[in-house]
Amino acid sequence: MKNKEHDYRMQDERIETQVERWDLFARITPTVFLIIAIILISTGYIDFGQAFWIGLGLFAITAVTWWFWTIYTIRHLIRTLNRASRSLGEVRDEFKDVKIKVEAFRDEQ
Repeated sequence: MKNKEHDYRMQDERIETQVERWDLFARITPTVFLIIAIILISTGYIDFGQAFWIGLGLFAITAVTWWFWTIYTIRHLIRTLNRASRSLGEVRDEFKDVKIKVEAFRDEQ
């Protein structure tokens, strides 16, 4: 059981790391792309249309990748919540058993 808990914690940590990376990617990438595109357009290496289509392609790749990652993360969240719900149900049942035993003990005295 402890091995499973360790695996779950490791998976949680991996997802947290991935969220941090997505956050960093979302902050840095658009700015870097705009700076590079402005420089390339200004120097005449590419025109505005080419920059637009490159940006659109990169956006599409990012959106699809992020979508699949989000679905994976939601699935993990649902599994975690179900596991926690089952564990809380078990704890509740154990408290009921203890309550019954305590009441039976009091009745004996």
